[in-house]
Amino acid sequence: MPGPWRLVYPGQDVTFTDESGIYLRKPPEVADYDISTDDADNSRADASQAGQDFHGGRTIGLTFGVLGRTEAEMRSRASKLAMLWDAAAVRTRPGELAELISDGGRSAFGRPRKIAPSDVFPEANMQTVEAQFRQFDKLWYGPEDSLEVSLALTQSGGFVFPLKFPMVTRGSTTAQNTFVVDGDQPTWPVITIRGPILDPTVEVAGLFRFTAASSLRADEWITIDTRPGRRAVTRNGDRIGSLTRTSSLLTAAALPPGPHTLTLTGSSASGVPTAQIAWRAAYSTP
Repeated sequence: MPGPWRLVYPGQDVTFTDESGIYLRKPPEVADYDISTDDADNSRADASQAGQDFHGGRTIGLTFGVLGRTEAEMRSRASKLAMLWDAAAVRTRPGELAELISDGGRSAFGRPRKIAPSDVFPEANMQTVEAQFRQFDKLWYGPEDSLEVSLALTQSGGFVFPLKFPMVTRGSTTAQNTFVVDGDQPTWPVITIRGPILDPTVEVAGLFRFTAASSLRADEWITIDTRPGRRAVTRNGDRIGSLTRTSSLLTAAALPPGPHTLTLTGSSASGVPTAQIAWRAAYSTP
């Protein structure tokens, strides 16, 4: 049986049910996604020239029913819904997105937008509220999956001088592991490399290869976020990191459904450096 719809963002996780007094009166209206094109008309000839097409987001319309045992309780719950849709924790932070989870368990990422009451029935302690959620791409996502690869201690090579702690050696070690991406559409991973490691490189064969522009100490990490709208390389979570010029573009990192192999390469003589790849299976429908 399908479950209820939910809205999740930092500080909020609300499920819309009859029992809560805020529920969906009908299935949400999922509009077509936006399409922009580079098509061009011929000025002095028949037909047009087809360019490249780009798929954007969509607007999801939701009709809420708000109930109360008294008129005051109904109005209080309507105010709660309005505050939830205000989503200050999301809209005040560039790049931050909310998660709208469908009754089938798949998620759309975007932001709450317009909201307004449409009908009020004080005698029944009920009102109807129309709201919009702006999805930032056309895909629906499953729960997050992840895989970690650990690098064994390097057994060969000489010490790097001057000596620094944690000590690393010039010998390079490779570790790899396989994983399977579900879904029916390519999805975009988030990769995190944790030190101590010298010259860390992560690769998914046939798709991309990323090399950090500097080494990582035991308490350092680099995150490579390839998701559209959130693409960034950060170091220790709060400042810009960088990759080498020979690294693939972040736009090349889409993972098609099917089996893949993640490889971590680098040098370390202490600790357990790791690379984690995290992703969500992507689907065409909710």
